[in-house]
Amino acid sequence: MASATMSIDWEDFGQMFGKYRFGEITEPIKGTIERQTNIILDLFDENNTKATFFILGVLAKYRPQIVKQIAARGHEIALHGQNHEAMFTLTPDKAYEDVSTSQKIVTDIIGAPVYGYRAPFFSLIKDNLYLLEILSDLGLIYDSSIFPMLLPRYGIKNFPTTDTLYTLSNNKHIVELPMTTATFLNKQLPVSGGGYMRLMPAPLIKKVFKNIGANNKDSMIYMHPYEFDTQSIDVSSNYPKDAEYSKIKVAALNFRWNIFRPTITDKLRSLLKQNNFITAREKAEQIINNNNPVNFPQF
Repeated sequence: MASATMSIDWEDFGQMFGKYRFGEITEPIKGTIERQTNIILDLFDENNTKATFFILGVLAKYRPQIVKQIAARGHEIALHGQNHEAMFTLTPDKAYEDVSTSQKIVTDIIGAPVYGYRAPFFSLIKDNLYLLEILSDLGLIYDSSIFPMLLPRYGIKNFPTTDTLYTLSNNKHIVELPMTTATFLNKQLPVSGGGYMRLMPAPLIKKVFKNIGANNKDSMIYMHPYEFDTQSIDVSSNYPKDAEYSKIKVAALNFRWNIFRPTITDKLRSLLKQNNFITAREKAEQIINNNNPVNFPQF
């Protein structure tokens, strides 16, 4: 029977907005990530679903109690790196430092090991596949960073779409859980989360994932905390107090980040009822137990 995994890239919208707009990472505005995380946890409890939370180290550093709360409510804790860097912009040494730093912060918080990783921006591409060796060297058993199609900012063209146990060039193994895509009119399309699910009508989402399950294919869904928020996003609240900004530009950004966002919770509630959900770790362990490793494809 096909299964699905619900995953949350646990990061704070305002903290990341400050990083990419103003070049600095500051403490998140109090109350926002708390509210968003509680909405997510209550939704999952309501539907008896356990999810995988890919935890950003720099957010965990400021909000360790929330990470403990997520783990205490039975969800898997995995890694989203430390500073939300596009990993293909880092040297191998800096990539190792980013992942290992987040690993230490997160494992110290929850008092237990973690087993998986997702790169920010899905930034595991054909040019930095050595990142998988770094993950295996750090003791992780799975990765979920690859979009199996080429998109403007990320993805690997013709990458296998199935969950697979691979042998790496360092003779270690790792399971890759690629992001879910769908085929429409002989074209491969991204459908598995974030902005894609905000823009897709609810009946289409239901049909797409029903077809995926009917073809006995597992699916990986990813979301972000801000997408669940019941309050509208106003990016101007994340500008420094003395910063000047264009009201038109702020209005355009607010439109971009708020459009169709209030539809997400009902869309996901429907999916949670429709599918059998397991965590990414559970899925990876099934792959390890039931499959022989294959050599990682060459690109």
